[in-house]
Amino acid sequence: MKLPQFLIVGLLGTMTNLVLFYIFVDILFYPPIIISVLTFLFASIQNYLLNHFWTFKKKIDENPPQIANYFRFLSVSLIGLTINLLILWWYINTFDPSIKVVAQAIGIAGGTTINFLGSKYWVFK
Repeated sequence: MKLPQFLIVGLLGTMTNLVLFYIFVDILFYPPIIISVLTFLFASIQNYLLNHFWTFKKKIDENPPQIANYFRFLSVSLIGLTINLLILWWYINTFDPSIKVVAQAIGIAGGTTINFLGSKYWVFK
């Protein structure tokens, strides 16, 4: 079963994303939407490599990571990012939290299912 490994990789990517988001938004006061996109890009590269070499290893054992597959992964992840940004924007504008990383965490949770299904059935098929 690949879901537990995918969720562990996603958890590591989420932790990377949230730590960087917290530092740049809640401590250094950079704009949350821009930082959300940048932390997403960083975490997506990390997640792609971990999913390639661990989660979906049996399917792609003989194939090195490829730019084309990363762009597939990125395409799927962009749908998750869109959901993330919509939730982030809505949460910040509705509740105006003092610690915005909570909104980022809720946004990330919103895109997890899309990311798993797209990765399993399209990126690492």
